[in-house]
Amino acid sequence: MIFTSSGGTAHDAAAYAIEAWLKRWDPTGEVWVEHVLENASVFTRAGVALYNWIQRHGPWMHQIYWRVVEWEDVTKPGTLLAGRFYVIRLLRRLQPDLLISTHPHINRGHFDLAKRVVPGLRCITCCTELEGGFGFSRNWLTQRAEAFWTLSQEVSDDVRRRGYRSLPTPALGPLFDPAFEEELEREISESDIEQLPLLVLGAGANGANNHIRLLETLLPLAGKIRVVALCGRRQAAFRQVQAWAAQHPQLKVEPLVFQDPAAMALLYRTAWAMVARPGARTSTEALASGCVLIFNGFGTTMPQELLARRYFQAREIDRCIRQPQDLVALCRSWLEQPHLYQQLKARMQRHRLSANRDAIRQLLFNGPQALV
Repeated sequence: MIFTSSGGTAHDAAAYAIEAWLKRWDPTGEVWVEHVLENASVFTRAGVALYNWIQRHGPWMHQIYWRVVEWEDVTKPGTLLAGRFYVIRLLRRLQPDLLISTHPHINRGHFDLAKRVVPGLRCITCCTELEGGFGFSRNWLTQRAEAFWTLSQEVSDDVRRRGYRSLPTPALGPLFDPAFEEELEREISESDIEQLPLLVLGAGANGANNHIRLLETLLPLAGKIRVVALCGRRQAAFRQVQAWAAQHPQLKVEPLVFQDPAAMALLYRTAWAMVARPGARTSTEALASGCVLIFNGFGTTMPQELLARRYFQAREIDRCIRQPQDLVALCRSWLEQPHLYQQLKARMQRHRLSANRDAIRQLLFNGPQALV
């Protein structure tokens, strides 16, 4: 069983990727993905809704929200208060052998309760962050986990610095949907690459974006670049960009709704650059594909977004815009001095991130002792 939540994109993406690989590795096994925060109680469901509302309307409020929910674990003293009976009924009915968490607020309390309900249950946390330090939630960590699977050695080191020295923290890299990985491995054809550089304006699954403001500033680059604007699952955002594009035909703009993993992988591979919030999943996917990423820092950088920024800064691949005018200036500099872009692209390629799939399989099926 995989516990996740749609507060942010990374957690769901990791959960569904794990589900897909588990089904491929063990076709006769049963795998369930459970949005436990949304389903277990009104209280936790409201918290997720508030998170996503802040993401869309005022990222600066995460400076307050993140600090408040860091103390969420005091409501879970070795068990759950909100949603306890739902989780008990769920676990008793399904009797899983393995419980995987892909979200920081589904570890403490959840693992304690789950182990009492299902004796012998193994619990593993799949951490979706790239770096440790400020912005890394302490709620990721619990001694009740058999292992803490990380994407990078930096996170593993940070966990040990926090005092969890006995907790196995294998840095196994990110697992993506099989279709995403297959697209990354596919030989790319000339037909997939058009002549004009492709700038992708990213959005989370909830459609949070600054597309119109950015498109307005990109008008001077009409004829020099083309733009794809991702709109997530928000039809209103899609229609807004579609209407804008019809009114400004001089700039080639294509709005897209939520894309499947293979389509996203192709976008990463063919993009000249992508503009997105410094979210964990987008950053991880860009690192896996070698795509140049321009971080959208409008409305301040949220504490949890500092982690990706820190990881990129350490590798000299961090580029961030604070206002729309910054984007056109950056793009113009790359168009006029292509060697600057090529140097950045080369660094992205050198720091590509990949998963040790064999080790991940061993961890999930046989436990951390199989990795020794």
